[in-house]
Amino acid sequence: MSSKHIAIIGAGLLGRLTALTLTEQGYQVTLLDKDNKLGQQSAAYAAAGLLTPLGEAMHSDASIVEMGFESLQLWPKLLAKLDGYTYFQQTGSIIVSHEQDIGDYQRFARFLQTHYPQHPLQTLNRQQLLQLEPELGRSFKQGIYLPEEGQIGNRKLLVALQQQLEKLNVSWIEHADVTSISDESTICTLGYKSADKHQTLDCNLIIDCRGSGARLNTSHNDAFPLQDLRGVRGELFQLFAPEVKLQRPIRLMHPRYQLYIAPKTKGFYVVGATEIESDDCSAMTVRSSLELLSAAYSVHPGFAEANIRQHVTQLRPAFSDNKPQISVSKRLIQVNGLYRHGFLIAPVVLEQVMQAVAQRYDTKHNTAQSCKFQQLLPIRSDNEIIH
Repeated sequence: MSSKHIAIIGAGLLGRLTALTLTEQGYQVTLLDKDNKLGQQSAAYAAAGLLTPLGEAMHSDASIVEMGFESLQLWPKLLAKLDGYTYFQQTGSIIVSHEQDIGDYQRFARFLQTHYPQHPLQTLNRQQLLQLEPELGRSFKQGIYLPEEGQIGNRKLLVALQQQLEKLNVSWIEHADVTSISDESTICTLGYKSADKHQTLDCNLIIDCRGSGARLNTSHNDAFPLQDLRGVRGELFQLFAPEVKLQRPIRLMHPRYQLYIAPKTKGFYVVGATEIESDDCSAMTVRSSLELLSAAYSVHPGFAEANIRQHVTQLRPAFSDNKPQISVSKRLIQVNGLYRHGFLIAPVVLEQVMQAVAQRYDTKHNTAQSCKFQQLLPIRSDNEIIH
């Protein structure tokens, strides 16, 4: 067994990014996931891929906002490594509000102007809104334009990462239900069930990126138990509306949550924002369906004729403070709690995971940048070095 053999549990967004980066650095990587390579059971699949730190600012810790802006700079570098097609857009986002919710809209604008004056914000009247996003001017007379924000094609990225990992011949075990993790000796032993057979895998280091799936009691190591981890239910629609011509992410101020409409390519849109404190992953409710679709129609009447191509429900992993955590104990690195900010902050989280791996192997990793990120996302570690 190679002294640099790392097993990664969970092939969602972070698991795939980590597997790719480690492979490029010369590590032997084995990737395991309960799903197949399409990753349709992952939180990353049931997402909109929004890169909107200011859009999340009023309901997020300031560290999330800062990680979001750092990640906006890192995403192009990560995407440049991929041979497959990905969709990255940074033409800003727009916040709008109906008259009955104008108080929330004004409060949001004041919050951004007070707490983030260093970031550009442009208030738009109807004429300016028509010039920037012509089809929004039909329903709204004002808006807030946040020019730094963007989005990424989440499903296109998952496919591109899969193709790149296959090209690099990374060992990928599908339909692997992890049953035990042992990191007490000089090697780690991972127990899993695949094809109705119980199997084991020996490695030098385990990185657990399972998200809400890590709540299962599969680890014998209790140095950093994930008792505080919970699943938060998220729901979204994928619509096909070729007659709607929105060009950038739109957020609608809403009494219960901020609804988003993310235009993808070829007439497809993602509509979502439900945030329900429940670990129920059953089909979408009537209430959520009515609220999401009615709100989308209120933004643009063209959505009345849209085809509903898919409705998705998935759990987002979150801790009580809704901030991510990286914990290192012996030969196990646990990465979790990205909540609804997975694509927004993934590049910064990835940098910190690489720093944690470097510490375990007593190697160097971009010290200046890691020190900066350490302030935003500290690594909890027992500082043992792997030989």
